[in-house]
Amino acid sequence: MKQDSGMQVSTRLRQLAQAILALALVLPALASGPAQAQALAHNDLFTPAIMVNGEVVSTFELRQRILFLQILHQPGDLPKIARDGLISDRLYRDAAKKFAVKVTPEEVAAGMAEFAARAKLSTDDFLKEVAQGGVEPATFRDFVQAGLMWRGAVRAKFAGTVSVTAAEVDRAIADGAASGGDLRVLLSEIVIPTGKGTDAMALVTKIKASAKTEAAFGIAAQIYSKADTAKAGGALDWIAVKALPPEVAPKIMALKPGQVTDPISVAGAVELFLLRDISQGAGDAKGATEVEYAVLTQPAGTDFSKLRGEVDTCDSLYPSARGLPAEALQRQTVLESALPASLRAAIAGLDAGETAVLTGANGAAELVMLCRRAPQSIVAPSRDDVRTDLLNRKVGLLAAAFLEELRSDAIIRDQ
Repeated sequence: MKQDSGMQVSTRLRQLAQAILALALVLPALASGPAQAQALAHNDLFTPAIMVNGEVVSTFELRQRILFLQILHQPGDLPKIARDGLISDRLYRDAAKKFAVKVTPEEVAAGMAEFAARAKLSTDDFLKEVAQGGVEPATFRDFVQAGLMWRGAVRAKFAGTVSVTAAEVDRAIADGAASGGDLRVLLSEIVIPTGKGTDAMALVTKIKASAKTEAAFGIAAQIYSKADTAKAGGALDWIAVKALPPEVAPKIMALKPGQVTDPISVAGAVELFLLRDISQGAGDAKGATEVEYAVLTQPAGTDFSKLRGEVDTCDSLYPSARGLPAEALQRQTVLESALPASLRAAIAGLDAGETAVLTGANGAAELVMLCRRAPQSIVAPSRDDVRTDLLNRKVGLLAAAFLEELRSDAIIRDQ
């Protein structure tokens, strides 16, 4: 699927919304009232918008953070997310000061480079991209610096207080923990296209309010969803978290089995997902996975039902392509990680000989078949890797509790 360079950059920037969630902890919702909206409209952008323990968060900073989130295609209530993020930044800095944590300019520069690299951009190129949306370099620098300060404060507070026993490692390995094993999720989906006189967001919001169980979600999917999975109650097969689109993965990882995401806006649709189960693949996968796949492209609206029941290998697709242009049937071998997100997500749930139906450019119907997936070398899980993973999880829980404590003790006022 071809994209121009502008679309490629936009896609890379959307991927950074996931990075924001990785750098920051989920915070309790704080209402944004009329005073905030008035501040945004105020001519003097340097007036205080929020006071956090006597420190000012200016209207300029708030507006800059909103612009930054817009450029990264962060879904949700951006004024509230920006407000929460800036409050957290002040608390991060307070914690760093308490533990005498210093972050050098070189560390900030390295952090900015690492963040930009997630969009496959240099720091300078990333700054040029966000500048087109009105974001100042200092906004990006301050964002990264606050995150680094928080990491340092967490390390200082909990260093030497967290340990993992051999018995915990043994139990984790017995439960299927692995060094490098893929984390997989079992999802159900509801997809409502935008446009055509339908308020997709309003409909999906209404569905979420009523579909509170797996059974209710499945019925709603059969009634409302326009995805191919509708007849099956929206049920999807196991899929690796890394294969999920960047705007979806962090929302899924915030759920427990049985819970439903908030509505997620994607290109051309609004989606809702139910997490049915989550699993860690056993063993350590070494080397990149290579897949061979075929795509048969037909006009929009083509029904592949009969063909899907007749083909079971990629070779068996060729008779169906007789008389069609050469580009109608494409077969290639690539690294699975190099596939576009939607195609990667579809192929991740297939075994060799299985098919999926996607919508391609200009609404064309695409029948995708997995020909083969190169086997990865599976080795026994590394105890050191499992121990590190368990340690990181413990520290993450302690850090979340620490932040909640800072928030509850803080004096936070809208101006």
